[in-house]
Amino acid sequence: MRIPPEKIEEIRSAIDIVDVISQHVRLKKRGKSFTGLCPFHQEKTPSFTVSSEKQVYHCFGCGRGGNVFTFVMEFEKISFTEAVRALAEKTGIVISFTESDQEHQSETESLYHACRFAGLTFHNNLTKTDEGRTALEYFHQRGFTDETIRTFGLGYSMNSWDGFVNRAKEEGLNREDLLKAGLLRSREDGTDYDYFRGRAMFPIFITTGRVVGFGARKLREDDPLGKYINSPETPIYNKSRILFGLFHSKDAVRSEDNALMVEGYADLISLYQAGIQNVVASSGTALTEEQVQLIARYTKKLTLVYDADSAGSNATLRGMDIALAQDLDISIVELPEGEDPDSFVLKSGGKEFRRLLGQSISFIDFKAKQFLRAGAFATPEGKAQAVRSIVQSIAKMRDELKRNFYIKEVAVKYDVYESILYRELERWTGAQPQRDRPLPGPATESSLRSSASPQIPVAPEKLKEGERVLLKALFENREDVARFVFANVEIDYLSTELAKKLFRIALEAFEDTGQIEVNRIVGETGSSELRDTLVDLVIERHELGQRMQKESEIVRADPMVIAKDAVKSLVIGLVKNARDQKRIELKRLPVGSPEALNIGSEIQDIVVRLSKLQDEHSGSGLERSQSADEQQ
Repeated sequence: MRIPPEKIEEIRSAIDIVDVISQHVRLKKRGKSFTGLCPFHQEKTPSFTVSSEKQVYHCFGCGRGGNVFTFVMEFEKISFTEAVRALAEKTGIVISFTESDQEHQSETESLYHACRFAGLTFHNNLTKTDEGRTALEYFHQRGFTDETIRTFGLGYSMNSWDGFVNRAKEEGLNREDLLKAGLLRSREDGTDYDYFRGRAMFPIFITTGRVVGFGARKLREDDPLGKYINSPETPIYNKSRILFGLFHSKDAVRSEDNALMVEGYADLISLYQAGIQNVVASSGTALTEEQVQLIARYTKKLTLVYDADSAGSNATLRGMDIALAQDLDISIVELPEGEDPDSFVLKSGGKEFRRLLGQSISFIDFKAKQFLRAGAFATPEGKAQAVRSIVQSIAKMRDELKRNFYIKEVAVKYDVYESILYRELERWTGAQPQRDRPLPGPATESSLRSSASPQIPVAPEKLKEGERVLLKALFENREDVARFVFANVEIDYLSTELAKKLFRIALEAFEDTGQIEVNRIVGETGSSELRDTLVDLVIERHELGQRMQKESEIVRADPMVIAKDAVKSLVIGLVKNARDQKRIELKRLPVGSPEALNIGSEIQDIVVRLSKLQDEHSGSGLERSQSADEQQ
């Protein structure tokens, strides 16, 4: 679904990146920019900088940078289209699509609107009607405060067959949208009735904060439906791809670098209210691969917290293997018999629950305990079955190094030869057993090269200092500077591919629009390396001035002066390089030969050009005269 470029530009122009980022990062004004602790990595000294003037951000610690769309994408872990939509909602800008897209977009937005209307209606029923007091008392008995009820948008569906449908139609909502959103059901005679009736309502949010469905808990004993019923699958709601509470807890999950996984709505809300906010819920369903991938956007650590009964243990075992297959680090919290997170916190409080978290165990120990409780360790056959099951879980991991460490741990704990465990591991991974791997032979140049090369990470290319200064001046978006640089610099003058790419981007932008807008370019480039380097160019550290003064002996604020100095240095460097190459050629030729005389003449021409360059640029920028021996 393509959003028109002009609409993206309208949104970009209407929103201030400082306002958006300050909702998540405490920013402090420093000169023309703002600084704060980076939201993308742990740090104690602020290295995260936001430029209000250029509408970009950059972290000098981890190197992340971009514009307002990039920030929302990376912070919220959403796509570019979702980021544009979210920012459009903040600005009140309506996004228009192509005709084919409009039809799909119209349906999707209509379903979002229907669910939002339902959420507000249910919440008003709870807080502003006499009938809603029953549900309000239920929530209060669960220990939920009024603030918590507001935070999670809890509600109540009236005990009526058509109360909601009539209200929705009065407000002009489309019947088909209400049916598709799972809010209504249709009888055989064509009449409609409310799906949720007389129930405590838990709205389900996606990570952008939109309501897409509901969980509903029965309050009356004569209710013939189950204890909990949920919205059906809809074009906007797929329960296997959504985690209840993630919208509220994602910041805490990111900062704690760990997600606690519980089962039910009340479990999550009780923990959240108790100050344990890095928690998500699988909403009573088995943990899915899509849900684990959702968690992996925010953290690689998952702590499973399920009921102590057999159903809870089985759910933990299933979820554990799915998470291991996604390379998450897994730990398990065992609750006392008969307790769930909700009842435990209500009875013992958040502090005691944190103590319980400190006693979490590894997946190996958890599996072993299940077999121990079943009496499996009483026989050799049972022990073999238990160890085999543990190895099967280890085999789920993609990281071979982690697998090897866990195999060693199992070998020590259960007194089993590693070679036997590796053979068992091979059954489930197809990998070559450890004991059958060929021993290394004598090292040769080719073997060292082939074995070492995959292990040596390729360092990201860096700009040379002269290129950096030139590009920084170019991206200041001054027309006179751009015209001067493009008139005096060919792309081949630059030595690194990174500099050439950035130069080409600037040239294309200038030819297309007559401007070199960093904010626009950052949003259009698909390369994180280019984006981060570009933002690093235009947002300098606050101490950069002192560093430049020390290294260059002079600081110039005018981009044109900087550009002229940079072009001079670049061209002189190229000419000197050509001179040096000719000198090398000259040394290889017989003295007095025609070829030697020609090369000597070329060297003299180059020396004259160097001298002319010195004269043309005298008095500009860098006041460093070339010594006589450099010109000869």
